[in-house]
Amino acid sequence: MSQRILAACLTACLTVGLVAATSAPAAATSACREVTVPVSTAEDQPARYRIRGRLCVPAHRPATTVQVLVHGLNYSGLYWDPPYQPDRYSHVRAANRAGYATFALDRLGVGASSHPASTEVTTSANAHTLHQVVTALRERGFDTVVLVGHSYGSEIATLAASRYSDVDALVLTGNASRISPSAQEGLARLGQPVAEVPRLAARVPAGDTGYVTVRDEQRPLFMYEPAAADPNVIALDVATKETNTLAELATLGDADAPGVTARLTLPILVVDGDADRLVCAPDATDCSSPAALAAAEQPFYPNTRVDAVLVPGAGHALNLHRDAPVAHRRILAWLDRALMFRPAVSSEE
Repeated sequence: MSQRILAACLTACLTVGLVAATSAPAAATSACREVTVPVSTAEDQPARYRIRGRLCVPAHRPATTVQVLVHGLNYSGLYWDPPYQPDRYSHVRAANRAGYATFALDRLGVGASSHPASTEVTTSANAHTLHQVVTALRERGFDTVVLVGHSYGSEIATLAASRYSDVDALVLTGNASRISPSAQEGLARLGQPVAEVPRLAARVPAGDTGYVTVRDEQRPLFMYEPAAADPNVIALDVATKETNTLAELATLGDADAPGVTARLTLPILVVDGDADRLVCAPDATDCSSPAALAAAEQPFYPNTRVDAVLVPGAGHALNLHRDAPVAHRRILAWLDRALMFRPAVSSEE
């Protein structure tokens, strides 16, 4: 599949799938619809903005547990449910098949969600909007809410869970408490002004230079282990890249502030690809085994237990590698145990 064909697929997905009131990616698995949640960026602010997401539930049985899927920098909710070979790459489809509902959102400043002034889109604001999403889902009847983050989305999920104590479990993917300094420096050199990408520039406030993205070469260089990834997926990833804000980058440390992780008492699973250049590099976290990864993370979470999963051969964007089903199965099996949840169809199937 060429980049031109993938770009056409992207256009169809974003202009049709996100506008449609209802849709079902797989009639036998999921029933999906777009949901908009009014949000504010802080407790003392009115709900002037909106978070848009796709709520998918198992098609033929009720679900009382919902996974809120939080993407990372320069991604959108599409990360969790790509249109290419969804039976392999869609975490949404795997979770729905296992009996879980999912809400794959576009974070503030991304995709179909509101794009405030970039200075308002901080890590703290992201955590606050996530809290409002959780509240809205509980009002819709979900008894159990799990946050599943990827990369920066894991940082937001950690901060929100610590600050608001309103969720039941955390799954942190593409994430660890120590990230490679050398890889971060490399990423910084690949920054790109949104003005150079007309598709993205059209969404942000005019003249707001605080919205940025990454140059296309970031994807294969930092997000993937090329031998473990389909070139078509990488091409789609490049074609669907999204934005981040300089304010988000400036407040990355909010989730690592003293006391944040120590306040967490809920079950936590860390999931990484063992070829992740950001997390599992020699100057980052010990990913020699799941036990080593769990041991490296446990001191940061003194009041709960940390479990860990390593996906062999996968890079940072582990949901977009060929072995994504391995991550799906292990996440779902862990959640079944951690929540004492037994769906009608086992996640091991």
